[in-house]
Amino acid sequence: MFRNSLAAISVASLATFLPLNAEEKSKGVYFTGSIGSGQMADIDIAANLGGGKFDFEPGFSGEVGIGYDFGSFRTEFSYNATNTDMDTVQGTAVDVGVDVKSFFLTAAYDWRSDKQWQPYIAGSFGTSTIDVDLATTVGSVNVTVGDDNISTFKLKLGVNYEASEDLDVYGELWGQAFDDFTIGALQFLDCGMGGASIGLRVKL
Repeated sequence: MFRNSLAAISVASLATFLPLNAEEKSKGVYFTGSIGSGQMADIDIAANLGGGKFDFEPGFSGEVGIGYDFGSFRTEFSYNATNTDMDTVQGTAVDVGVDVKSFFLTAAYDWRSDKQWQPYIAGSFGTSTIDVDLATTVGSVNVTVGDDNISTFKLKLGVNYEASEDLDVYGELWGQAFDDFTIGALQFLDCGMGGASIGLRVKL
């Protein structure tokens, strides 16, 4: 809750330093970039390995991409990287780096596209590589170094501020779901992560 509130306050604060522009939203190609925080959701450990959970802590998330704005509707191709370290296994503290790198095709709809403040919703499909960079053993759970490539889906809810004809500022909350993946002998089921970001869209 605190992270979400902080993202909203940051966007609102930044907007106060930018010029007002009530003109109709411009169409065309744009570049986008954002920074924020992301965290993998807890993952259950199989009963035959003693049960419990893999727990994760939040880490840096960044995304860059290129898109086309049709007015109320936008499409994007983007690359996202999130680091969300595993910090406990069955309640035992560990420090295992987990990197998630994703490519997305996105479709977004902007409500009030002719206004300065534009709420939006976006859905993305793509592929993710999940990379575990350190091995550790807790009880009968053996986490090994490795990676897996899987399909992924992302949902974004955000607010866009049209600072000028060529510049948008936005803040968004997002959730990402993954196919099940396997690292070494471990299978990770029902996986996902969430986060918050602030960013810019620069129109050409």
